[in-house]
Amino acid sequence: MTAKAEALDAMVDVNFDGDVYEIPPATRWGIEVLENFEDGKMTSTVRALLGADGWARFKAKPRTVADLEALMEAVTSALGSGN
Repeated sequence: MTAKAEALDAMVDVNFDGDVYEIPPATRWGIEVLENFEDGKMTSTVRALLGADGWARFKAKPRTVADLEALMEAVTSALGSGN
């Protein structure tokens, strides 16, 4: 299904902690997002992928580094990379 969504250039739903975030398929990431991802800059990557509204929703709850790591894992899982 994820490959199909990417083929259609559709947004990908990421379910995390009772919320659903829409992120672009990796083929639509900007170069800066890809560089942040490759450099391990989790906060910058997630903030860019969620957009302003999604990032504000994520931060509306008390969060920890573990939450950010779990969200990044959910993102990569939803995209089918498994990394």
